[in-house]
Amino acid sequence: MEKLNEIVRCYLTENGIRNDFFADYIGCDHPKCTRWLQGKCKLNTEQVKRVHEFLAGNHIKKVEDVVKG
Repeated sequence: MEKLNEIVRCYLTENGIRNDFFADYIGCDHPKCTRWLQGKCKLNTEQVKRVHEFLAGNHIKKVEDVVKG
C-alpha cells in the first residue's frame, strides 16, 4: 500500500502541478512540504485534511471563478 506522500508526489507529477502551489494550498511552508513529500516528516491534522481536499480536486478553479477574477 502506498503512503499518502507517495500518492501526492505521483499526482503532482502526472498533473504538472508545482510543489510550491501544493504547499501553499495545504498551508505548509515549502521546505517542510518538500521533506513531507520525501517521507522525512509529518504534517499536522489540518494539513492532512487539506491534502485530501486537494486530491479531491478542490484546488481546481471553475471557469466562472476564473472569468470573474
